[in-house]
Formats: sequence, structure tokens, C-alpha cells
Amino acid sequence: MSRLCFSARFPLLLALGFVGPLHPALARKRAPMPAISNPAPFGFSQGSSDDLSLGEMPIGGPVVKINAAQTPGSGTEWTGAAPPAGVPAVPGVTYANASDTKSADPSQPPPALGPSLVPLDSIRAIQVGDQRLIDAPMRVGNLDILAPLVDQMPLLGATITRADLHLVPGDQNSPVDNNYFQINRPNQSPIILRIGQAKAWINKNEQTLRAAPLFVGDKIYVPVFSIAPLLGVSTRLNDAGTLVLSPTVESVQIFPVRDTVAVTIKTSKPLPAGLKFNSMKAPDGSARLYVDFPGYAMGFDALGTTTERIVSSGSGDVLRARVGMPSKFPDVTRITLDLKRNLTGTVTQTSDPTIFAFVVTGQTVPHPRVPDGRVGIYGDPLPASNALSGMTIVLDAGHGGKDTGAVGDRTREKDHTLDLIQRLAGNLRSRGANVLLTRSGDYFVTLQGRVDFANTRKADLFISIHNNAADRNAPRGKGTQTFYYTAQSLGLAREIHKELSQATGLPNRGITQERFFVIRKTWMPSVLLEVAFVTNAREEGLLSSPEWCQRVAEGVTRGVLNYRTVYLQDGMNG
Repeated sequence: MSRLCFSARFPLLLALGFVGPLHPALARKRAPMPAISNPAPFGFSQGSSDDLSLGEMPIGGPVVKINAAQTPGSGTEWTGAAPPAGVPAVPGVTYANASDTKSADPSQPPPALGPSLVPLDSIRAIQVGDQRLIDAPMRVGNLDILAPLVDQMPLLGATITRADLHLVPGDQNSPVDNNYFQINRPNQSPIILRIGQAKAWINKNEQTLRAAPLFVGDKIYVPVFSIAPLLGVSTRLNDAGTLVLSPTVESVQIFPVRDTVAVTIKTSKPLPAGLKFNSMKAPDGSARLYVDFPGYAMGFDALGTTTERIVSSGSGDVLRARVGMPSKFPDVTRITLDLKRNLTGTVTQTSDPTIFAFVVTGQTVPHPRVPDGRVGIYGDPLPASNALSGMTIVLDAGHGGKDTGAVGDRTREKDHTLDLIQRLAGNLRSRGANVLLTRSGDYFVTLQGRVDFANTRKADLFISIHNNAADRNAPRGKGTQTFYYTAQSLGLAREIHKELSQATGLPNRGITQERFFVIRKTWMPSVLLEVAFVTNAREEGLLSSPEWCQRVAEGVTRGVLNYRTVYLQDGMNG
């Protein structure tokens, strides 16, 4: 049974462009969600009907101060603190104007959220693409910035509509209020949010936000730094103190197709018409192809950096793909293909409006080879060197302590993961890496604790090792698989999985994008490796073999070395 919609309170429906409450029978239909434009006031019973003139106030005022480390209902109280006009009171939250020098400093974000990448008190205005917002943003302590982005969402490739009640979390038989809305993303599941609640839901999976969306006057204010990564949006501060939000180029893939090579470039926003690769010659005379994405920033890591880098290893006559920004504010992102010889190509159409596809023509693809600088084919001795010097790598042995993980006929997953991690740690340290372990013995560490460990130590890479499980009668319960989540992690997943699957000698289950907590919440390139099935008798036996486990550790080490060579080279400009 679908949820019923309270008809007693309908302010959100008014804000989404509906004249009155939606009849429950109509709410059950999966009709297209209408976009919001100039929404009417929500009309919270706690709030004031007076408009809040944020444009006349300096940034930092009004400030919504939140003790984020405390649970609702136990927030710290400031004397005389009250919500600004038009802002609904939220349990456990206290408010103060930034000009009130007697109030306490805003509380810091909890470790799970980490520090903001932009000093919030330095933001004077917000700009989406080339459109500057008239309304000044609100600062929520040191957690986030709230801004009215409904009308600007299409500039980021998204829209805001009322929530599809089928996607709202909770029991489908229970009633739901009208404070839910959703952000629609191209070719992805919508993001469900609720006014006054610092949470979001994607496919009913809950995520914690830095701050809750609010109604102020007649506008929906959304938490910018919470929403931006979910949309693949870049947030960078220009010299004038304006926070600029831009869609991004998220990833580049190069792969052989029959007798040629294909290139796909993924963006966070549907692409404009007319994009094409252009040819150019480098100063040394070598050939290149490049395509510019005007209005798009770089989105290959979680830090919003703009440093030129290699983003994909090559294939055939394409040596590699690099990304850089020849223009910033306004943004232009350039993808450059370094070639062995002069080549041309053809743009191809795809069903996904966020993917630019290009087929390189006039070449033949040679037999697979190891690119220059890589470690070599599996089986060669690992070179002793300081190739990983300067890198901090966090290794995560899955499960531990009271959490045994999967259980085989004779052994437990938690013991195998620790053994593999310790072997891998030795290999990486011998090549100059600073290696840190989330656990070094048989004890329990929470998922959040593992993420915080890596984030607070500003690790360069995060590698989590697990072993898989399946019904003992399942014919597919065998093999090696690698998981990643963020675009910046795809290169690491490819390099490690290629070597790992050769090292295990087991069926290759491939590389999969998955929302596992430890690879979704860590800020650096992160992968989760399912080395083998502990519930498969043959593979459980291999996991108990010291020689085989050492091969696995060497395979992962090769992948890390290759990733360093291909993706983290210095001197890539030009």
C-alpha cells in the first residue's frame, strides 16, 4: 500500500507550485515530478510571515549554530538565542546573529563530516555557473552554507521537485508529511531531502548532511557543501570571495574496440551540442587531440583541485588522457589525448546525455603490453625501490573482534583479511610508503572509525581487503572482485584489479561501482578488494596457504606501483 499524504499541512506542496493539497489517491501515481519555479512560502507554523532580507546582511549573519556532535534535543543553549525570522525552529538547534559577539563560537563538525574545504566565513556570495545569486547565503556554524538554489539547479544539470512518495524512507503503510522534496539528477536516482532534517536518502539509503535544508521567506535553502558532492558539483572560492558552483568532468575511460580505440568522458551535467576533438602538436612535435568543456570544472577528486594530471592510461596509439583547466572563473576543462602518431576520430551518440563518446580512427591496436614505467608482467620479481616514497597508504583489514565476517568450513574471514593486510603492509613499506593500519590485531573497529582514521591522517590511498561469501551450493560463489565508488578511485581500482586477478588465478569477477561505506566516505582514492570466497572449499584452502597469500600481496603491490606511475606522475604540464 502506498503512503497517504497529510492534507492538513500543505505548505511544501504550495512551494512546489501546487495550489492546494494533493489528494491521497493522486499521490500514489508515478506522474512526472513538476519542477519548482518561484515557490510560494512554505508557511511553517513556527516561522514568521515576514521576509528575511538576507541580501542586506553580511555573510556569516544570520548564523544557525548547531552543536553537530550532539543528538537532537541536547544541543548547547545560547542565552537569548532564537531563530531568525522565517526560519523554523529545529529541536536540538540554537540560533544567533553573527554580529552577536557574546554568543559562543560555532561548534565544529563531527569527525564523520570533517572540516570544510572552504573557510565558510570567507564566502561573501554564491554564483552558479555564470549566474550570481542575489540572496546572500546563510552560514550554519562551521558546518555548511545554506543558499536558495531552486531556480539555479538546471545550471548544474538538476531540478528540484516535490518528492515521489514511493521514494520517501520508512514504512510504506505509514502516513508522511509534506516537507519532503527531491533533487533530480540525470540518469541517476533522485536525492530525497526533508525540510529541517540533516539527512538525505538515495534509493532509501540514508546519508548524513552537514546541515538541514530550511525554508526562509519564500525560498528553499539547501546545504551547499552537503549537496555538491552528491551532484558531482565543484565548489571553489574566487579572489572576490564568491563561492562558484560548476558542473564537472568526472571521469575518462579509454578502451580497445575491435580494431580501434574508444574514449568516453563522463560529466555531471548533460552536455551541450557541438563538442568535438581538435588536433594540436606539442612543443616536442608529438601529436595530441583535445576537447574543451566550457562551463565545466574538474571533478576527478573530492578536494576540488585544478592541478593538471593524468586521468586514464592509454590503449593502442593513445598513450594517455590528461585533464587540465586552461581557464578558471569562467571555467573551461580540457581533456587531452597524447598520441603516438597523428590520428582523427568520430563523435558517436549515446543514450546518456552526460557521456561524450569518441572513436579514434586510422589505427590498429597492438597486442596488450605493459606501458612504459609499469612494473612488468605478473611473475617478474618485484623491484626493490623507493617508488612509493612520500605516499601515505591506509590499509583496512575487514571485520575483526566480535565481527568475524564470513565463516568457511574451518576458517573465518577476519583472520584472512588481517594476514593479507600485514603481508601487503610489508611490501609497501619496503618500497618507501608510509603504511597505516586501521587494525593490527583481532579487535573490532567501526566502519566510521575506519573512515575517520584515513581521513584525519590525510592518506593518499585507502585499500580495504575482504573475502566474499555465498551459499555453498551457489555455482557463482567463486572468484576475485574489486569495488570502488568515487570517480577518482576508478584508476586505482583498474590498476590493482588487473594485477590482483592475475595473482589469485581465480575467476575474474571484474570491477564494480558500489556504495560500500568505507569507500564512499573516505576522501582519497579508495578500493575494497574481495580476494576470494571463504565459503568456497578450494578458495578457503588457498586463503590458508602462505605462498598464495604472499602472491596476492605482491599483486596488490604491483597495482599500487602502476597506479603511482600512470596517474601520479610529476611534470605533466605541457
